[in-house]
Amino acid sequence: MANRLTFDPYRILGLPHTASPLQVARAHRRLAKQYHPDLHPGEDVSERMRHINEAWQILSSPVRRAAYDLDHPFGGGTTARHWSTTRPVIRPDAPTTTRAWATWRATAAATRAAPRTRRPPGEVWVPPSRRPPPIEPQPPSFLDTGWAALLAAATILALLAAAVVAGRLT
Repeated sequence: MANRLTFDPYRILGLPHTASPLQVARAHRRLAKQYHPDLHPGEDVSERMRHINEAWQILSSPVRRAAYDLDHPFGGGTTARHWSTTRPVIRPDAPTTTRAWATWRATAAATRAAPRTRRPPGEVWVPPSRRPPPIEPQPPSFLDTGWAALLAAATILALLAAAVVAGRLT
């Protein structure tokens, strides 16, 4: 492997640290075509191609890329210089107790001292909701029964029979 103090896969592939996986793949493909030893048999490009492949190995995997970024917060050693970050990466310690995540909660005394909502007697508390109230069922009418459908069918049959009889008579 190359010297890790000067090896920066982002610099080798010519990419910013915010490059997407697609940009990494395109840069690797472009450089592989440019420096592949089979395409340039008379030139000594094997060392350059080895560095390109090492950079690709690191940046192509999200896990290896994240590990590299954590281990090299300043952009890969001496290559970043002026535009690199000036602070080391903050890595918080694991919580020492399971209660640490819930320290924002009020104590029992603060909960008891909080003002209470007073409702008049008989008022029913309704939880706030954006859902509309349910539709109340209406009492059934004659049109909702089967008798109305039977009466309509009988009327239509009577009109049809009258039309047949009137057609024969005239």
